[in-house]
This record gives sequence, structure tokens and C-alpha cells, in this order.
Amino acid sequence: MSAAVLHMPEKDTVDIVAIVEQNPSSVLLDDNLYDRFLAHLDEKIKDFVPDLSTVTSRKKIASEAYKITRYKTAIDDAGKKLNEDARKQINAVDAKRRTVKSDLDERAALARRSLDQWEAQEEARIEYCESFLKAIEDCGNGFIGGEPQAFPVLLRELEQKLVVTSELAEFEDQARTAHRIATDKLTAAFEAHKRAEADRIELEKLRAEKEERDRAEAERLEKERLAKEAAERQRLEKERQEREAAEQKAREERAAQLAREQAEREAREAIARAEAEARAVREEAERKERERQEAIHREIAEREARERDREHRGRLMGEVKAALMAQGAGEATAKKIVLAIIAGEIPHVKMEF
Repeated sequence: MSAAVLHMPEKDTVDIVAIVEQNPSSVLLDDNLYDRFLAHLDEKIKDFVPDLSTVTSRKKIASEAYKITRYKTAIDDAGKKLNEDARKQINAVDAKRRTVKSDLDERAALARRSLDQWEAQEEARIEYCESFLKAIEDCGNGFIGGEPQAFPVLLRELEQKLVVTSELAEFEDQARTAHRIATDKLTAAFEAHKRAEADRIELEKLRAEKEERDRAEAERLEKERLAKEAAERQRLEKERQEREAAEQKAREERAAQLAREQAEREAREAIARAEAEARAVREEAERKERERQEAIHREIAEREARERDREHRGRLMGEVKAALMAQGAGEATAKKIVLAIIAGEIPHVKMEF
């Protein structure tokens, strides 16, 4: 087994370890020192040859790793302390900043108060001048306060209320020009309005006169129309009466013609019925005679048929009786046998005729 070999640290390494142990936060504030400290740890890890077969070597491994972990904990705790101190300093600085900002804003406002007052007055003056110009322009367009007004009211507003003075300062010339334009515009519009009103009145007069003429003409035409309609109604009534008289005469003539035709048709129908009845009587008599003759012929034929059948049956029955007698039966017995066969009283024996 090989034993662990530890190299003795150099003077620079001892100084670094001592610095870190005495002031763990130093490696957080000095990158060069931190790099040297990491190099020291890397060198120790590289030079250490572990022997996992011995308890002592395994404990040494755990001890070296624990030392590194303690360095980490110490440095991290030192960093937390630095952060706390820094936060306290930041909070104090922020509080002071807020105080300084408030104090200096107050003094800046105090230093600029007179200028602010002048600028506010100037802004109000300019706003008044611009609103005065706007009022002149609106009045020239027919409005006061956003509402349309009559021409006399608009002209009175320009002459009595919207008077241009030197108080408008640099806006005075612009206001005088706008006032003159608005006045000229309203005057021209008012004159045009009066002319249009006069034209409207004249037009209404002419329209009324025309309407009166049209009404009189309409009345005349209506009278003519009514007269024409009355004459037309009289003509139509006369034509209707004449037409009805002609239709009545035609109906009477048609009725007489229909009566004549009806009488002729009824006479023809009576003759036809008489002829039909006579024909029917004749045909019925002929039918009955035919039926009587047919019945006689049928009776004769049936009688002859029965006679032939009786003779045929008698002959056959005689032949059967003779055959039975030839077999030794007496005549009476042979006759009874034949009658029994014909009556179907003897099984399995049948006589056909």
C-alpha cells in the first residue's frame, strides 16, 4: 500500500490561506486573490494521493473536502454580511436622496415662482386673445357660443361686444383684420339674405296667385267634367233603356219561339212515346210468343229425350235382367237385382246408361 504524500505549502500559499481565514470577504473583493486561492486548492487536490484501503487515508480525504466546504461557508457568510452592510448603506443613501430631492425641488420652485406666475398670466392672456379671435371668426360664420344666431344679433355682437382694443397687444392687428373680414362677411350675407327673403316673398306671392288661377281653372274644369258626366249618364241611361226594351222584345220573341218549339217537341215526343209503347207491346207479344213456342219445343224435346232415355234404360235394364236370368235367376229376382244396382244398394256394382 502506498501512503498519502502531502507537500508542504510555500510562503505565498500560507499567506493566502491566512488571509482567507482571517478575512473571508477578501476573495469577494479581489479577483486576483480569489484566483490565487483557487489555484492553491487545486494544487493541494492534485498533490494529494488517496489510499482508499486505509481508514486514515479515507478520513484524510473527508477532512480535506470538509476544509474546502468550511472555506465556502465562511466566504458565503462574509458575502451575506457585505450585502447586509451594503443594503444598509443603500437604504441610507436612498433616504437622503429623497430628502435632498424634496428640499431642492421646494427651493427650485421658490426660485422660479415669479417666472411661473408670469408664464401663467401670459398663458391666460394668450388663451383669452385666441378665444377672442375664435369668437370673431365664429360670429362671422353665424354662431355665438356654438349656437346659430340671426344676422342683427351677430352684427350687434361684433359692434358692441367684440370690440378690438390695444389690450390684445400683438394680436391686435390680427384681431382687427379678422373683425373687418367677419363684419364684411356678415354684411354681405345679410344683404344676400334680405334679397333672398324679398325674392322668397315675391315668389310666394306669385305662387299664391298661380294657385288661385289654378284653383279657378280647376273649378271650371270640374264643372265641365260634371256637366259632361251628367250628359254621358243621360246618354247611357237612354241607351240602357233602349237596350233593355230591345232585350225584352228579343226575350219575348225568344220565349214565343221556345214555346212553339216546346209544343212541337212535346208533340213529337208524344208520337214517339206512342210509337215506342206500341212497339214495346208488339215486341212483348212477339217475345212471349217466342218464349211459348220455345217452351213447347223444349217440352217436346225433353219429352222425346225422356222417352229415348226411358227406352234406352229399359233396353239396358232388360239386357241386364236377361243376363241374370241366363245365370239362373228368376225374372222377379233378376228385376229386383237390376233395381237394386240402379239404386246403388249393391256395393262395387254400377250400371251406366
